[in-house]
Amino acid sequence: MVNLLVYIEKLFRNNFIKFKGLILKLYLLTHGCKVGKHLRVHKFPKFRTIPKRNIRIGNNVTIGYSIFFETTERGKIIIGNKTNLTSNIVLCANELIEIGEQVLIAENVSIRDANHQISSSKSILSQPHSSKPVKIGNDVWIGAGTLILSGSEIPDGVVIGASSLVLGNSNIKSYSVYGGCPIKFLKNRD
Repeated sequence: MVNLLVYIEKLFRNNFIKFKGLILKLYLLTHGCKVGKHLRVHKFPKFRTIPKRNIRIGNNVTIGYSIFFETTERGKIIIGNKTNLTSNIVLCANELIEIGEQVLIAENVSIRDANHQISSSKSILSQPHSSKPVKIGNDVWIGAGTLILSGSEIPDGVVIGASSLVLGNSNIKSYSVYGGCPIKFLKNRD
């Protein structure tokens, strides 16, 4: 009897996650965004601005809990097939954040393609942002608590350890493991 109840609960939960994915897909499509098949949503993400043809989500993507999308008028967020965003993830695109296929992003990760300018001639608040695209390849795992900043490029097969800082000038090689603040090479993936 207990096994039957567990099975029914899993079935209901899975179908509800798929239903929420359909609702999010319809919302994004009505705003000109592109969304692939089988979007799964545990909790609806938050949008700082209304999407305007600037979000593209591939097939079989999972959106977890407390995901935050922020884009400017020209900013774009692209998420590849079979990517999993777990929880408490912030994606801020002034220009472009591109996430490849089969990427795992753990909780409490922030990905930002822009920084405030910091000239001493005027207040930081009154200065514009400077931005460079962030590109994350395929088959990448971003550990919990990681911060990925403007201009960062993470190639295919990379693992970024928990609580790491990825800077735009980080020299990262494919199929390697990195960690630290700022990141440094730890080992190759076997």
